[in-house]
Amino acid sequence: MTSFKQWKSRVTNLDRLSYAMVIVFGICLLVVMLFFQFGYQLGEIHVEPFLAQEETSQEQTAKLLLIDEPNLLIRGIEILVAIGLIALGSERLHSYSKRK
Repeated sequence: MTSFKQWKSRVTNLDRLSYAMVIVFGICLLVVMLFFQFGYQLGEIHVEPFLAQEETSQEQTAKLLLIDEPNLLIRGIEILVAIGLIALGSERLHSYSKRK
């Protein structure tokens, strides 16, 4: 019964939970950015952005703008923000553990 109370107090501790969620969000953001940077490019041919028209029905014509991936500088900033979130959450969680 004591271990359940300890587990419950650890799970319901909002400070630890918020720091852990920052770390998890940073990891998810980093994985998504790395996938978009490297993963989907394997085996694909890159094309220039263009405006395409597709006929959806007899009376409607949809215009689609197909764009290429964003600038490498923007992608680098997104990856640095993700790494910063992971570092911030880890540092705050470590600091919180020291205080307790």
